[in-house]
Amino acid sequence: MHNPENKTRLKKINQQLLELSKGNFSTRIERTEKKDDLEALTALVNMTTEEIKDSFLHQGYVNFHDSYAFSIQILFILDETFHIEEINENSKRYLGFEDDNLLGKPFVNLLSNESQLQWEALQKEITGLSVHEQSLQLSFITHQDLLLPAFCRVIHFTYDTPLRGKTIVTTFDMVQTRKVIEGEVQRRVQSQLLFSKTPKSNKSFLQLSDIEHIRTAGEYIKSHLEEELPSLKDMALTFGTNEFKLKKGFKELYGMTVFKFLKEERLRKAHVIVDHSDKSFKEIAKMVGFKSATHFSREFKNRYGYRPKELRSTKEKS
Repeated sequence: MHNPENKTRLKKINQQLLELSKGNFSTRIERTEKKDDLEALTALVNMTTEEIKDSFLHQGYVNFHDSYAFSIQILFILDETFHIEEINENSKRYLGFEDDNLLGKPFVNLLSNESQLQWEALQKEITGLSVHEQSLQLSFITHQDLLLPAFCRVIHFTYDTPLRGKTIVTTFDMVQTRKVIEGEVQRRVQSQLLFSKTPKSNKSFLQLSDIEHIRTAGEYIKSHLEEELPSLKDMALTFGTNEFKLKKGFKELYGMTVFKFLKEERLRKAHVIVDHSDKSFKEIAKMVGFKSATHFSREFKNRYGYRPKELRSTKEKS
């Protein structure tokens, strides 16, 4: 426990708990291949952060407009060599760096090892195209050496405009408003951190590794909403569990079946796009995996109590 590597790992855990106490649920601790107590604690802290964030998302389902605001989290403008040319204030705040630490530096240096490989592959792909837009998930490394996972939109320009050769990388986030009751948050934190003290009769049948597998499956679903799900058996094999644990685990972790979770995530994303873009409902339906605009509109009405066009008309009048 006293060797330098373990001290560094413990420091990251302390930093993540500090971020959690400040209400920042965006960062995570980078996992290692070790199988010791520190790694188990790392997994527990990451899962606690996920649970609190999920509880906020649930509040958003119940009362979307009162619970969340839609905001730009991070925005970078990169030059022709993919070095950082401009950044917004939020980028510095979320990542913990000053201008001098970021401007002129290679963007790839801000990414985790896995994300660096994704970014280098993307650089090769976009070279020579007139305009390239792509969404992908990247993990940033903060100044505190924590992971900041984010769904990014990358736009690269090569035609003759003032932005020729430049690349824009931006992320959006659902930000919780102050209407969340502090006591509820404290209760959830305590219940997660102290779950090991729960009587055996109330304990989850899931092991720590099972929870990790199911969370990974949940993240996969969120990032592939436009696709049809594979069979539960195939999903279970892909994510290192079995069909029984996958089904039971989703109900225990998310309070719903796998397919209900998929529908909820599709509708949540669709609500954001309807409310913050001018895309057609047919296009939105395709983006989030509904077979038609009619099907999308019907499910949207069942979920929120109003149709997409009613939401958009309200926005246009405001």
